[in-house]
Amino acid sequence: MARGKVISVYLIDGVANGKIKATITNWNGIAYKIPRGLLDECKELEAFKQSGVYFLFGNSMVYVGQAEVRKNGKGIHQRILDHENDKYKDCWDEVVIFTRKDNSLGRTDISYLENRFYNKALDAGRFQVQNGNEPTIGTVTEEKESELEEYIDQAELVLGALGYKVFEPRTIAENVEEDNLGEVVQNTQIPDLPEGNIGVGDFILQAMRNLEASGYIFSDEQMQVLLNPVECNKKELFNLQNSNVAFFKLYNPDEEKPHYLNGMQRYYTPRKVILTFGKYNVLLTKEWFEKYNHRELFTKWYEGLK
Repeated sequence: MARGKVISVYLIDGVANGKIKATITNWNGIAYKIPRGLLDECKELEAFKQSGVYFLFGNSMVYVGQAEVRKNGKGIHQRILDHENDKYKDCWDEVVIFTRKDNSLGRTDISYLENRFYNKALDAGRFQVQNGNEPTIGTVTEEKESELEEYIDQAELVLGALGYKVFEPRTIAENVEEDNLGEVVQNTQIPDLPEGNIGVGDFILQAMRNLEASGYIFSDEQMQVLLNPVECNKKELFNLQNSNVAFFKLYNPDEEKPHYLNGMQRYYTPRKVILTFGKYNVLLTKEWFEKYNHRELFTKWYEGLK
């Protein structure tokens, strides 16, 4: 039986919509939830001068980032201010930061945390993740990984207590509405395609993760095409260049290597990505190459969903 935990939530300004500090008893971590308009008031708070990770939250959107202490002594606070002038400046209105009370999160630690938080948010599909590509996870020892995973577990509890279920998977009921005739009605807006100079594989993976996070649901007819290797290899669709590979493969947790096909890895590993569109849990093919115009073909197909 799991033991109870004590989460302390301190209203710094004495109001629920002001600056909030959160801690857990016997945990060295510390979190702050700050409205964007109050960010300037935090520059002298010790935690904001440290290294850590942060979440920029907007309307069903999240950006996951990290910050090191710079040579000028500035840490998380300055990194968040950088977003006032970049492409993410219009997509957030609140920030949640995580650090340690003793400022002991090093470069490798925050890289690991950023990557894991990013992937957990994508896998949950509740928020549209705004990062242009997957953060580098770095290399950690087995002992360090265990330590950081414990930190992640505690941070997840704190985020939930602060009102953000960013790691809690969406339910089908939240993705769709049913009219009186029982017909499924889409309740989503197709996200824009990723920006930035990223490889075609990362471009398509990020786009599909954002589509999942938006709550999009493919019809049975659409899914039949996307699961069919013959259809997916047509030049007017994806031109996958592999007659055995389809865009999607149904995820079967009972398979020892569900991401393999005929002894070869053809799909992203379940640990990295399982996409959920309504009743379908699928793996995405990783067979994407610029030389076959896959980016252009995918873009044409994706824009056709709008």
